[in-house]
Amino acid sequence: MSKLSWCRAMNIRRGPVFFAAALALGACASEDPFAGDDESSEGGTSDAMTTSTSATTASTSATTASTSATTTSADATDDGPGTDDGPGTDDGPSTTGDDECLTAPTRVVVLGDSIFTCVTAGGPDAAGCATKIVHNWVSENVGPTAYENYAVNGAVTHDIPDEQLANIPVGMPGHTMVLIYIGGNDLSEYIFASDEDTVSGYTEKRPELDQNWADIFAFLQDPANFPDGTTIVMNNQYNPFDDCTAPPYNLSATKIDMLRMYNEDLVTKADANDNAYIADQHAPFLGHGHHYNVDSCRFYQADSEYWMTALDLIHPYGGGHVNIGDEMVAILEPLYAGCE
Repeated sequence: MSKLSWCRAMNIRRGPVFFAAALALGACASEDPFAGDDESSEGGTSDAMTTSTSATTASTSATTASTSATTTSADATDDGPGTDDGPGTDDGPSTTGDDECLTAPTRVVVLGDSIFTCVTAGGPDAAGCATKIVHNWVSENVGPTAYENYAVNGAVTHDIPDEQLANIPVGMPGHTMVLIYIGGNDLSEYIFASDEDTVSGYTEKRPELDQNWADIFAFLQDPANFPDGTTIVMNNQYNPFDDCTAPPYNLSATKIDMLRMYNEDLVTKADANDNAYIADQHAPFLGHGHHYNVDSCRFYQADSEYWMTALDLIHPYGGGHVNIGDEMVAILEPLYAGCE
């Protein structure tokens, strides 16, 4: 099964995280609903990117695997704190087993916006931050890795090739795992736009987004930058309002369909690159957003947990971050299952 077919089997559908945001009774009237600003609720504050130490030694050259992956339960659990630095060593786990498996990474590099700075989960180094959940799992189950978080609050897609990539030390030995969460801020300008303006605006913007991603892949796949290769894990966009249009949230079918196309386009990009994989955040979030207790919504389940923060009705908190981390781990588990 191809990565694209597998991702479609995971039910990647509609998830207007950027369209629904400002419709929550004016709660997101700022220009940048994903910015995170300087204040956060419940989980602490963080408005600066955090960089831990870089990995040192390397092991073998990169290999890639195309395998089926399984989804995690919606009720994910935290793997607990891990090591921030954990440089790779030559004594790490083997990169070959009974089946083909990925090369063990010596670094976990994080790129993206405020979702990955974990502004509502205690910051990028907190145990409950999605990227730290992934880093901890890799360190504990694959081999010790360094953790480098270059995500920036309010970032848009072009900020990754224009700014964030330049912060990554390159030319170092060792395989690098890259986690990327980006896109919501690019599309936030359409929140209050008419359907007509949304369609025309996105149609005009899409080539720019395509070029941004082409530049990202080109940099991360350049052997001069990463001599021992990279593994890239991407995410699609969730819908904080559970694909439900019950009052007071009203989303047009046009905008819902636009985000469906956006998510499917990310799947296509991942499928076109042998070293890229995409985690589905849309499906697991349904029934855990702001309509989690509205029994008229089709994804309502009694006693569902609420995964969002009340601060801005967009950012995940608690179970939301744990799920994002665990969905990425679910991508990685079968990729390393054949390693000894």
